[in-house]
Amino acid sequence: MRRAFLFIIIAALIGSTAWAVRRFISVKRLRESTINIPTPANNRTPDHWTAAVEKVKADRGEPMGGGAAATTPAELRHYSERYWFLATQIADVAKHNLQICRDYFDLAAMIQRGEIVSVPGVSETYVLYGVGQRVNDEAFTPAEDSVADHTALQALAKNLGGRSYNLDDPAAREALKGSMLSSLRPAAFKVLQEVASAYHRQFARPLPVSSLVRPEQYQQSLRRVNRNAVLIETPPHSTGLAFDIDYRYMSGAEQTFVMAELARLKNEGRIEAIRERNANYHVFAFLDGTRPSDDLIASKLDEAVPPGRQAHHASEKKETKKAAKRSSGSKRKPAPQRRQRRRRR
Repeated sequence: MRRAFLFIIIAALIGSTAWAVRRFISVKRLRESTINIPTPANNRTPDHWTAAVEKVKADRGEPMGGGAAATTPAELRHYSERYWFLATQIADVAKHNLQICRDYFDLAAMIQRGEIVSVPGVSETYVLYGVGQRVNDEAFTPAEDSVADHTALQALAKNLGGRSYNLDDPAAREALKGSMLSSLRPAAFKVLQEVASAYHRQFARPLPVSSLVRPEQYQQSLRRVNRNAVLIETPPHSTGLAFDIDYRYMSGAEQTFVMAELARLKNEGRIEAIRERNANYHVFAFLDGTRPSDDLIASKLDEAVPPGRQAHHASEKKETKKAAKRSSGSKRKPAPQRRQRRRRR
């Protein structure tokens, strides 16, 4: 009996020690994986930003990120038609005949026109953490087959958020790129603030936001390190309507809460959202707060197929009905939309 009791105690000690070691290594890796993330270029209060990041990364005393127990609701899972998710976002672009930004020149012009607004690096309810992490100090160049208008970029360089940037200085160019990427369309920024406010009220932590607008040009360079950066003709982030929420440091309760908030907004027909494998929630805010019609979405399925891949769509009528059941819990069915031709620069 004594030997058996001693064996149980030793086994328990070994188990608890192994758990402690695994936990220490996991937390250490999480911290080291983002240790080089720079302060947002448009952030005027670096101390505030640093304090916010510390709250984001603080040890919860329980599993975080992918190791936490959190059930993904149906609203944030993939549809049975694998390209319906992307087609929904493309449909919103077509619905409003939106311009996407192919390069920094396009983005500068959209900021100058007020279509895209600056998102401060930190607030009481959210913090930009990882936005523009892959920018470089190279000279601004137009995207392939694009006619660049330097006027807007030069104007922004003189004054963007009260700061000027010397386009001949590599460090200044890098900072300007980061500042420009810290932007969204007002409709998306409103959704971001709504989710962040709810999260902050519940957990007294700022919501970590890892990506905002991304020109196609930047998207292509990001694809080398992030396979979720799609290379279709209309990447969602190039619209300025998409942003990503980083859940690497969230507990199971936090993840469950955020996903419930996103599911609610999706059921109201205001957003499209999905839980990605790289520890992000991708959120796309519909420009007018209304989901595109299922017919319009179905018509955009082929455009949602990445280059080099072949579409194998199910019967359109059958798949449209399936997707409609999961696309929105709203009882109000969107009015049919006339198919519009997408305008590109």
